Amino acid sequence: MKKSMKVLSSGLLVVLLAGAFLLAFPSSTAHAEGLEGNPPTTGDRTGFAKFQLENAFSREKTNLAIQAENILRMDRLTEKAQERIDALKAKGKDVSGLEEALTAFENALVDINASHSEAARLVASHAGFNDNGKVIDLEAAKITVQKTHEALRATREMIADAGRAIRLAIRQYREANAPVPTDQP
Repeated sequence: MKKSMKVLSSGLLVVLLAGAFLLAFPSSTAHAEGLEGNPPTTGDRTGFAKFQLENAFSREKTNLAIQAENILRMDRLTEKAQERIDALKAKGKDVSGLEEALTAFENALVDINASHSEAARLVASHAGFNDNGKVIDLEAAKITVQKTHEALRATREMIADAGRAIRLAIRQYREANAPVPTDQP
């Protein structure tokens, strides 16, 4: 009885696996017709350039939104850092280096917001693109994508520099206020 159950279960397993393989792989080819996101396949180079610019502009809009979220986080970070500095000051700690670094960070945020606003202005004007993000003027669209990319990169570099400076100040504060090990017998 055990042997017949084993043969039956093995046979059932083979049938199930065969069915799974038949369903997993399509029996005919799929054709995507009429999708607007496909690059043109004709020899028209301007069509492909338009396609690339439209994709680049879409990426820059996405990067702009992500960068805006990061800047909002930085604003919240300054509030939390100020609360922490106030708490350390209440404990009698010397936080002058941290206060200077936070002030420099807040001043950098003004420049960061200005640079980010320039990128946002470029995206909002969408010169060379229609309201749907499709290229209507190839040269103007190219300039818009390049300038937007440069503005976003400049903002990103400012964010990185400001972050490095404040992390350095925190590291220096921790090193200066590290607990002194005591000799215990």
